[in-house]
Amino acid sequence: MLVIKKLVIAHRGASFYRPENTLAAFELAYQQGADGIETDIQLSKDSIPMIIHDANINRVTHATGNVNQWSSEKLKTFDIGSWFDLKYQSERMMTLTDLLQWAKGKNLLLNLELKTKKNLNPNIEQIVYQEVIQHGLLDQVIFSSFNSATLKKLKQLNSETRVALLTKRHSLSLQQMCEEFHFDGIHLKYNYVNRTVTEKYHRIGKYLGVYTVNISSQMRKCFQANCDMIITDRPDLAIEKRHLFF
Repeated sequence: MLVIKKLVIAHRGASFYRPENTLAAFELAYQQGADGIETDIQLSKDSIPMIIHDANINRVTHATGNVNQWSSEKLKTFDIGSWFDLKYQSERMMTLTDLLQWAKGKNLLLNLELKTKKNLNPNIEQIVYQEVIQHGLLDQVIFSSFNSATLKKLKQLNSETRVALLTKRHSLSLQQMCEEFHFDGIHLKYNYVNRTVTEKYHRIGKYLGVYTVNISSQMRKCFQANCDMIITDRPDLAIEKRHLFF
């Protein structure tokens, strides 16, 4: 199990350089030396976990509609790279199975963000958890969500499951929630973090991650604040800046 300390996590892969949430972006992040990959999961019409950030496919494909209106087989045929650059027109939408098979055997942390809103992606917690278990990768995975109820469900499925609350800024109530429900960490917007905030979570045994950090000065600030995880579109730059502090 990877220790969560001073990690550089590639946000949707190395998405500054390649189209987000594609194999091309994941491969580059791995080549650049990222400690992990952050990615997003939505369910298809047939309840297959798909690797895509938005609830609809409009932004990253030439088709339209919600992810859950399309079958997984059809979604896997869509070009998900041309919107970024035509040279990535061969990139196709991945399933969670594709990602887990690719990650197996690699020393990479997978931060799986579950997209859960009212009436969106029902039972996604159970579906994704079971797939991770089937691939034997629970030790490599952290689940995150803006929805605390999702994280509670995951902890109920298995208390050893690692989960992190996604939110914008620190508050005492969120800190207490992390402690009460045994969340493993919290992911905050980078500009609301300083060493005092980090220490609050360290004192209760929780890690602190920051998102989405893409500028050198922001990275330096986060490393100086003793953050445990930097989530970035530019893992190569973050690794370069980390060397200045550790």
